[in-house]
This record gives sequence, structure tokens and C-alpha cells, in this order.
Amino acid sequence: MKTMVPPRELPAIPGGWAERTVDIGDRRFVITLPALPDAVLDDPDVQAVHQRDEFMPYWPYLWPAAYSMAEAVGRTAWAGGTPALEIGAGIGLVGLSALAGGLRVTFSDYAADSVALALHNAKRNGYDARGLVLDWREPLPTRYPVILGCDVVYETANHEPILDLLDRMLADGGVCWLGDAGRQHGGTFYHRARKDGWTVKLRGASGRPLD
Repeated sequence: MKTMVPPRELPAIPGGWAERTVDIGDRRFVITLPALPDAVLDDPDVQAVHQRDEFMPYWPYLWPAAYSMAEAVGRTAWAGGTPALEIGAGIGLVGLSALAGGLRVTFSDYAADSVALALHNAKRNGYDARGLVLDWREPLPTRYPVILGCDVVYETANHEPILDLLDRMLADGGVCWLGDAGRQHGGTFYHRARKDGWTVKLRGASGRPLD
């Protein structure tokens, strides 16, 4: 169910904002999200950015894989206070589940509006979080023991930057969880990561290992 809301901390966007209640496990989150995601993509300013650097902001959409990954994150026993970075945070649902599980989350995205929205949703649900506008092609020297990302490997052009970012920003002995809805390039990323020396384990939506 969506209701229109005018969040004061967020910028005006085409189509405006809406509010939705989302249940993840035994937790309920109230999240703000774009009311008309397609209107954001059709905005002339967004199209200009796409023409300049081939960036298309899909952050306005709450993708189906986010629900399953948020569930998986929520049922995991994390050490309280462990720093975590969410890449491609979008609306921030996965990061919200991580915050509820005790992780100290930094939301990151290429789009500043996405980071602002994720921080707004954290605050709306009573959590403190950090935000970072991050270009995967320009990793930072900060390392995190946990890195989370959902629906980020849908384009092969992103695979090398993401793996390079993990090389530079995942702490020694750390873990990275990437959620994917079974898109055509998920398998390509899996094989590329293994070729680059990463240990990769596949699990289904229920958490059971996959071949």
C-alpha cells in the first residue's frame, strides 16, 4: 500500500514521493520511495547524465531481489556494531535489515539522491547510519568487514569495477553478500569472480546452498 508523503529532507523528484510498509521477517519497516520510478528515469537531467557517462539511475525501484536479500540479512546473527558497506544502496531496504540486525551501516550509491533516501529511511525507522556517494571505478582506502550489494551485477560492464572495489575495500577475512534475481549476467559474474581468485558460495532465497 502506498500513500503520498512530502519528506522535508528529500529533494523534489519527478512524480513525487510515496510511503510503503514492508515486512521483513518479524520486523516492519516504513519506507519512503519514488511514487513513479519511470518518471525519474525519463527526467531530462537524468537522460543528460546517461548520455554523458552511461549512468542510468535504477535506484528509484524496489527490486524483487531486495526482499529476499533483506530476509537473509535479517535472519543472520551478526556481531553487533560490525561496520558494513552497502553498495548500490538504492532505497536502502537491505541496509535497513542490516541495521536492525546490529550492523553499523554505511549506505553508498553513485546517485546522491539515493544516498539521501537511504539515510532518510534509516532515520524514519529509528536507526543511525552513514552515507557515501561512491563511484565503483574509484574505490576508497577504507575497508569494511561486511559489504552488501543487491541487483548490482546485471550489467557485465559493472563486474570488473565491483571486483576491483572488493579487492580494495573488503577487509581481510571479510565477507561480501551480493543478491541477484537470477538475471542472465549473474552466472557471468560468478565465473569471473572465481577466475579472479574469490571463494564464491551460492545460496537460494531460503538460505540453502545451491550447486
